Amino acid sequence: MLPLDELDAVTAVGAVTVFAVGLLVVSGLILLQVSRFRRGERHVGSSVAGVVASLYLAVLFFAAVYYGFAHHAPGSVPGLRTRTDALYFSLTVTSTTGFGDIHAQSQAARAIASVQIAFTIGYLSWALTVLRSRATAR
Repeated sequence: MLPLDELDAVTAVGAVTVFAVGLLVVSGLILLQVSRFRRGERHVGSSVAGVVASLYLAVLFFAAVYYGFAHHAPGSVPGLRTRTDALYFSLTVTSTTGFGDIHAQSQAARAIASVQIAFTIGYLSWALTVLRSRATAR
């Protein structure tokens, strides 16, 4: 079901595995930060800044994925040539700004962007719910 038909089976399995592991690690760090904030623990990084920093980590993770993807499948993300381009594209997807100058062209690139959009919506919904419940508990 994944749009990986241009890759051989070993490369496709490796790419999906690395992406899934990276996404799980980033998700785990976000879960840890939000859980600490919810419980009100006073550990380093358990404040709102830690929760926001975990979103930035997710943005950097997706930027790295886009950068690697653009170099392994040129033309999949037209206009993405540098790490700065990748960060810029990741930020526009996260913020849902979508200027259109850099965009996902191939099916695989669109799948990655779709995962990032769903991830961001889920993250923001969850984080805002926790922040609101903590604010009303005071």
